[in-house]
Amino acid sequence: MNEALETNVCPLCAEVIKSAAKVCPHCRHWQKKWSLQNPLVMMNVWAVFWLVLLACLVTFVEKTVGPKREFGPYQDQIVAINSEFSHRMSGSNLWVTVVGVVTNRSDFAWKNVGLEAQFFDRQGKLIDVDSHTRDYDGFTILPHAQQAFKIEGKAARPQTEYVGHKVTVRWAKDANALF
Repeated sequence: MNEALETNVCPLCAEVIKSAAKVCPHCRHWQKKWSLQNPLVMMNVWAVFWLVLLACLVTFVEKTVGPKREFGPYQDQIVAINSEFSHRMSGSNLWVTVVGVVTNRSDFAWKNVGLEAQFFDRQGKLIDVDSHTRDYDGFTILPHAQQAFKIEGKAARPQTEYVGHKVTVRWAKDANALF
């Protein structure tokens, strides 16, 4: 049979049209529903694309400005389990270095962990302090894990005055927070 003579009935307007027609010449209804040339199919593809993009944007904004876990209640769960301090000369400057290990006893990961080293004389009087600055990214410590650290700074006193030290965790941020 000749293709030009084969006909179909448009499901929308019930007019007789040629079988090869992609669009009904009477009502402009697409005959193939799943053709990529069909504007309804392309409109749905674009709608899905924009919905996925919107969902990603909402997730990003929520992580950026959403609630973050405060460090205060967990501060006593991140502790230095051992540390040692030493001195070294660099040119005419005396440097104090503290190395050690901290452990995270909480169920949460923390990033930008900031440590402070306090130094004491023979009478137990505080004579010097070194710490990570807030601009320093620090390190990330996972839940129930350990992490090595190093704090180094110029000594404020002569080496003989440094007798003891103590390392304290002063700040950290929720590792799941974006900023």
